[in-house]
Amino acid sequence: MRIRNQIPQKLGLACAILFCSSTAAAQSYTCELQPNSDCRNADLKGASLQYAQLYESNFEGASLEKANLQYAFLYNSILQGANLQGANLTSASLSHAILKRANMKQANLYHSNLLGADLEGADLQDANMVRANLKGAVLKGANLTSANLKGANLENADLQDAQLQGANFEGAITENCKGCP
Repeated sequence: MRIRNQIPQKLGLACAILFCSSTAAAQSYTCELQPNSDCRNADLKGASLQYAQLYESNFEGASLEKANLQYAFLYNSILQGANLQGANLTSASLSHAILKRANMKQANLYHSNLLGADLEGADLQDANMVRANLKGAVLKGANLTSANLKGANLENADLQDAQLQGANFEGAITENCKGCP
């Protein structure tokens, strides 16, 4: 089923396959929320996308602030420069995703799979990354200030030049991790 109406910004998108069209202050976007979607610069602030099948999609520069992406499938997706501040990514699949310079302040990444993800320069300040799988992930220059990485898997991860002040690494797996405390 496709919806081809104007969708108010606050409306939760409960279905994984939707056609979104919106205009906001002289900027518009169109994106079909399904695998391989082109959702660059889309405004999906506060969207409800639990269990959404969005793998291999492009969300570069998109606003997903406070979006609910619990159990979403975003592996191999591009989220470079996306705003995911306060987003709920509990148990989301983000393996091999590109999240360079993404704003993920206060994001909930509890038990998320970020295997081999590229988070270079991402802002993960105050993020909940408890039990997250970051095996082989690149976090060079990332801001992990006050992030909670308790029990996270950082095996073979690269945290060189990352800001780690106040970050909690209790019980984290750090074997062969570059830049880990």
